Amino acid sequence: ALKALPGALQAASANAVAMTLKENKDHCTVLEPTMSVEVTIPNEMVGGVLSDLNGRRGTVSDVIVGDDAKSKSLLRGEVPLAEILGYANSLRSLTGGEGAFTAEYKG
Repeated sequence: ALKALPGALQAASANAVAMTLKENKDHCTVLEPTMSVEVTIPNEMVGGVLSDLNGRRGTVSDVIVGDDAKSKSLLRGEVPLAEILGYANSLRSLTGGEGAFTAEYKG
């Protein structure tokens, strides 16, 4: 009987998932892979890079600013994997090629 009605099975499954999520919305969390990132940038570009990371749904946990105007700053935080793809090009544009970053899978 299931072979004859694959569309009905799919619709019933989708309906069951939707009802479960609606009834338990306070206890459900959507999980997505995140990356731990470290971004090294010139001091004068901290604001723009922080804004860009926030726009990518990132959370910055540490900002270490260099001692003088010519030194570098270090930003540490987490960004969803889907948002960090292609970040190298954005960082290059934001910093005129002076920024660098590393990303490591966190979970």
